[in-house]
Amino acid sequence: MTTWNLTPMQRHILICNGATCMGAGAEEVTQQIRNEIKESKLDDVIHTSRTRCNGRCKDKCVVIDYPKGTWYSVQEEKTSRAIVHENVSEENIIYSLHEGERLRGESRIKGIDKYRKRKGKKHKAVLFVGHGSRLEAGNEEVRQFVSRMEPKIDPQYIVQTCFLEFASPNIDDGIQACIEAGADEIHVIPIILLHAGHSKLHIPAEIEEARVQFPDIRFTYGQTIGIHDEIFEILKSRLQEVGFDTSAKHENTAILLIARGSSDLEAKEDFYKISHRLAEQIDVPIFETAFMGVTTPTVEQGVETCIERGAKKIIMLPYFLFTGILMKRMAHMATEFSREYPNIEITIANYFGYHPKLQNVLLERLQQTIDGTSTGMQDLENFRKYVEENGYEHHH
Repeated sequence: MTTWNLTPMQRHILICNGATCMGAGAEEVTQQIRNEIKESKLDDVIHTSRTRCNGRCKDKCVVIDYPKGTWYSVQEEKTSRAIVHENVSEENIIYSLHEGERLRGESRIKGIDKYRKRKGKKHKAVLFVGHGSRLEAGNEEVRQFVSRMEPKIDPQYIVQTCFLEFASPNIDDGIQACIEAGADEIHVIPIILLHAGHSKLHIPAEIEEARVQFPDIRFTYGQTIGIHDEIFEILKSRLQEVGFDTSAKHENTAILLIARGSSDLEAKEDFYKISHRLAEQIDVPIFETAFMGVTTPTVEQGVETCIERGAKKIIMLPYFLFTGILMKRMAHMATEFSREYPNIEITIANYFGYHPKLQNVLLERLQQTIDGTSTGMQDLENFRKYVEENGYEHHH
């Protein structure tokens, strides 16, 4: 094991490699600082270390310079390199130490006290976590869905919505919003269809880092939507919307149930279970599954299989929560399939989406979390064991 001789060291630069900072480019910041130190021949004088979360996630990426005690917010390479030479512009300074007094940069929020000893009524919060979409319309669907569901939640609960990626607020901001509103207990509920990497690793990582930042706050974690009776009612309603009678027998018709795709075997297995149960509830001679990416069979392969099995009509049934790039891709695919197979009728049903019946599922997942019967808490424990055995770098 390498042991550094730190006798000549004069400064120690700590670079946050917590989840939020890593997502904002902390690895690049780390390498930029180290390269500048090397190029300036300051390796013996300045030592660098990666850290876990330092609790100033809104100022990502966070770099701390000791013994001077200055905290920096870094978004550009020029700032990374300027830290080495201690000539960083004021706008990038979060905190500085002047004559024994700690000063906060004028543009920086005060932040939340790590230990919150409050008097009066205790509050609880529900934080719904949507996946997030590059198309803002998809993110707005999540916000509107939670807004419609909120009247069905006990009014004693603070209700907030956040996103895993591509949209704001992110999970860290969502947690801070709950705490700022007075919550000392937060139930984190993922609005995610299948249990895979996002729900097993990425969201637990955010929760675990929040537990370190706010040790006085209690966090619980809900399970994904998963397999639930309401799922099949929603899927059948989407078929009915395109004129498919779910109570009748259909000759020469194929249903192609299409998911986003995942490399997670448990998620694929659950998707196949959903497919089989739905196939048992409608009368068609051909029922196939396909994925938009990551794994097989692809949508193209699924369509070809349906045609090979004798389908004259194919209904593409998207198992997606929100509108987005994938729905646009699917519409383009359908056009191409119709051109290639002019004798086959190809229809796209509406995506699974935020159907009113989905509220029942999410409310049940919330109650399980409150009751302590949610499998989500086991997910947190599994994540801790995973990190102990494998380490964890937070990228998604």
